[in-house]
Amino acid sequence: MADDDKVDEVKEVEVNFTENDRPDDEPQAVTDEPKEETDTAEQETAPELTEEERLTEQVAQLEDQLLRAAAEFDNYKKRTARRFEQIVQSGQDRILLELLEVIDNFDRALAPNGEQDDLDAHRKGMKLIYEQLNSLLGKHNVEPIEAVGKVFDPNLHEALMQTDSDEYPEGTVAVEVAKGYRQGDRVIRHSKVGVVGAAETQSSDDESDG
Repeated sequence: MADDDKVDEVKEVEVNFTENDRPDDEPQAVTDEPKEETDTAEQETAPELTEEERLTEQVAQLEDQLLRAAAEFDNYKKRTARRFEQIVQSGQDRILLELLEVIDNFDRALAPNGEQDDLDAHRKGMKLIYEQLNSLLGKHNVEPIEAVGKVFDPNLHEALMQTDSDEYPEGTVAVEVAKGYRQGDRVIRHSKVGVVGAAETQSSDDESDG
């Protein structure tokens, strides 16, 4: 009888163990199924953009790109302008420094030396400074414009007056009032000149005055 009681106890424990484990397995299967259904439902209910909404979004992106490009181009122009100003200023500074050396020579030539002024010495000093200035201009490819004896050219000369001349023909520059200069093909300053006028015009003017 004792053995039969032990067998019954073992069976009862196995039955209880199986029944206790079953509730744990069943709810786990039940919890997983609703989760999959929820994810699928969310994917199915995601709103799709209409054609108008897509075009509106594309327009907004293009406007943003355009604004960025305009801002970058504006910054580029400012950087280029600053760089150009720096280059011009640097070139001006170099020329000014060279001119200051000429001014130094003027100061030395005009400074009193306690001796009797020598006109020839002053003339030689001025001539040296003049040559120094011309050398400075030549260094920067600046040269005087030929005027006297040349046919009047409005691209190079500026006529200030009309004059008579037995030496030069009509339409020729006979007098140079102020020398002109150019740098290569670019005219820096036109020569201010007097041009030989037409003899007939001058005679008629004289008759009208009489």
